[in-house]
Amino acid sequence: MELQQRILIADDEPFYRETTAEFLREEGYQCVCVEDANDAITVLNEHKFDLILSDLNMPGNLKLELLKEGRTKHNHVPMIVVTGAPSLPSAIESVRLGVTDYLLKPVKLEELLTAVKRSLSSPPRSEANASPASSSYDGQGAGCPSSSPTVIQGIVGNSPQMQEVLEIVERVAPSETNVLITGESGTGKEVIANAIHDLSHRREKSLQVIDCTSIPESLFESALFGHIKGSFTGAVKDQPGMLRSCDGGTAFIDELGELPLSSQAKLLRVIQEQTFTPVGDSQTIRVDTRFVCATNRDLQEEVKADRFRHDLYYRLAVVHIELPPLRQRGDDVILLAEAFLKKYQGNDVSRHSLAEETCECFRRYQWPGNIRELRNVLERSVALASGPVITPNDLPLPVREAINDPLPGIQDLTEVSRDEALDSADRAYLMKILEKHHGVIASAARQAGLSRQGMNKLLKRHHIDANDFRR
Repeated sequence: MELQQRILIADDEPFYRETTAEFLREEGYQCVCVEDANDAITVLNEHKFDLILSDLNMPGNLKLELLKEGRTKHNHVPMIVVTGAPSLPSAIESVRLGVTDYLLKPVKLEELLTAVKRSLSSPPRSEANASPASSSYDGQGAGCPSSSPTVIQGIVGNSPQMQEVLEIVERVAPSETNVLITGESGTGKEVIANAIHDLSHRREKSLQVIDCTSIPESLFESALFGHIKGSFTGAVKDQPGMLRSCDGGTAFIDELGELPLSSQAKLLRVIQEQTFTPVGDSQTIRVDTRFVCATNRDLQEEVKADRFRHDLYYRLAVVHIELPPLRQRGDDVILLAEAFLKKYQGNDVSRHSLAEETCECFRRYQWPGNIRELRNVLERSVALASGPVITPNDLPLPVREAINDPLPGIQDLTEVSRDEALDSADRAYLMKILEKHHGVIASAARQAGLSRQGMNKLLKRHHIDANDFRR
């Protein structure tokens, strides 16, 4: 007779604790229940368990003592967090401590069972979750310089903002936690999603990109879940759908903010239950899929405007990674430019280099298209450069003219006229305030004490497009 796997359930809510235990016992597991972290630590040190199922907000665990104890002394035991009060700091710290799932109450029993089975079937931590710092990502782009304190191969960035992003990627990748990646268009959201997948234990399976902008609303269900022959006009053969192709892997849902409300409900069900039914079929398909999503929209604002489901948002944004725009990343723009140069030249012996004036143009330009725009500029410059050194004359006009913009760095105000200095300060203020308010003119105008019409006049005078600052 096969021995029952033992689960330690720590939760200070009696009803939830007992109903969860009863359900798992009916599924064939042996459960031990405690009502606070102190009792859990005592029991954990005295008996062997195959899984820890823990609440966060309970006595004795205000600083995640149970998770820390479990990871320090019982590193081989997987841990699942179930909480009714999620927060980004607790999610990140839980991921850092190696939780295999971070679930939000109220959690459906079927969803909990899926998480339990997945955690118990995963290889032991000693095999599956090697130190993230020793991992590498063989993805897009060029290698990060060795001087970087946090290195994921394929991602370039030494700025503090990118170092923070890479640290979160390393922490979250080995877990099963859903991740939401936000940022302006062109900031590299898909590259980060690839890194998360390639640093996870799912890397041997598929990463399926699901672009919400490329699927008509009427075909979303069929594209995602598949269909059987004859289920609708034009269904001439069975189609498995995108989700089935990434069973055991990762689903990267790009442009999530464009997903219609009707489709959001269907996606939520898959995320909660890990099951779906193909169009025209009666058979339920079960999958084991991790979800990483990306959008350039502010989903919290979309939720307030009733354009995005709040329950779907909280399911997906367990860990939220915000990518900084290129204009905030300092000399990362030069590192990226040199990486793209190397990529586009290949094995060409006549290597190109960047003139110092070109680097200064790159530093001063605002890059509304971010990394994607920089990549296109470098590809164009390599093709059109008249010599081995890329000069400002080889750049598109808006990038070339950025070197004449006194805004980024007037070293000596006495070298310019008073009007020029005031004009630069005025332009700098407008750009900073638009950045703060994500390009929303009405909000920026209120803080500046201007009418919307007055703000628009100033923006026009300084040739500033508020759309460049929208997220």
